[in-house]
This record gives sequence, structure tokens and C-alpha cells, in this order.
Amino acid sequence: MEWIGLPIGRWLVFGIILVPVYGMLFGWFLGKPRNFPVAFRGLGYLLGMVVLLWGGLFALSQVIKFVFFR
Repeated sequence: MEWIGLPIGRWLVFGIILVPVYGMLFGWFLGKPRNFPVAFRGLGYLLGMVVLLWGGLFALSQVIKFVFFR
């Protein structure tokens, strides 16, 4: 099922489930008192965790592919 060209699951994940993350990012950069070095450090940690998560999932999927689907 698609809505405006995107699967409904993508709208669910990026539009509803990630709203607290969007609020956190807006708070870091638009809230008072503003401390940009700390905000960018937090953003770096967040992006680092996302990269590690996706990289680990990719590596695990490759191991499963190699072990079970040779």
C-alpha cells in the first residue's frame, strides 16, 4: 500500500515514530541556553550510533547470507 509515492511504513517510521528524535534535535539547536559545541557532539554521537547499527546489521546479514545461502 502506497500513499503519495512512498510505502505507508516509511511514513509511519519517519513521520510518527521519530517525532521524539526530531524534538530532541530541535531542542538541542533551538533551545535556550544554546551551546552549539555540545549540540554538535550529541548529534555526532547520535549519527555514530545510527551508522554502527546499520553497519552491524549489514555485516550480520552478510554473515547469514554466507552461512546459509552459499
